[in-house]
Amino acid sequence: MLLAGGLFREKSIDMWIRGKVRLMVVALLGVEISMIAMASAASAAPAQEEQRESPPPITRNYTLEGDIRLARWITEEEPAKVPLKRAKTRQASVRISHGKALGQLKEAGLRWKSSGHCADRRVHSCTSLESVRTETIYRIIELKRVSGCAIMVTGGTETGHMPGRYSHGHGYKLDITENRCVDRFISTSFPRVGARSDGTSLHRGPDGTIYAHEPDHWDILFR
Repeated sequence: MLLAGGLFREKSIDMWIRGKVRLMVVALLGVEISMIAMASAASAAPAQEEQRESPPPITRNYTLEGDIRLARWITEEEPAKVPLKRAKTRQASVRISHGKALGQLKEAGLRWKSSGHCADRRVHSCTSLESVRTETIYRIIELKRVSGCAIMVTGGTETGHMPGRYSHGHGYKLDITENRCVDRFISTSFPRVGARSDGTSLHRGPDGTIYAHEPDHWDILFR
């Protein structure tokens, strides 16, 4: 009987120890699983944060309007809303060299003439396009395109013209020779809006361009 009782107690102790070991193993496994889950969450968080903060890929696209390129930014999700008027104003204010302006005129079929056979803007007998606005060149080319007339530029940014903000010297005005085609097109296409103080007849285009018919040429203000 004593032997049987001892064996029973020993077996009970062994079972108790095994039970404790199982509980410890389960607890350790739980801790390890929790640590793995926390590590996974920590590693995933920066990726999610980076994905949330990173902007969509941006590419550049150019739209050609006349001879002026207007830059627009386009994303994969939605086109960026670029104010067209502001973009055109920025491009219009760009100044270019005489050589570049003359090259654009010739390429479009316009002619250039200087009574002094020179292009120095400091000499009044020259015809210079130095520092002319890109919008001015674009619109004189457009005048030739829509009118179908021969256009010869005889006045640009050279000295000798009236000063002012919207003047020849600031790149807003050009002089062109008169001819039947040009006279007829401007006079019939654009309404007369009065006269200057010197009696010069004025016509206004729908884009705000002012055409002044002087005795031997047209003085054109492109605003």
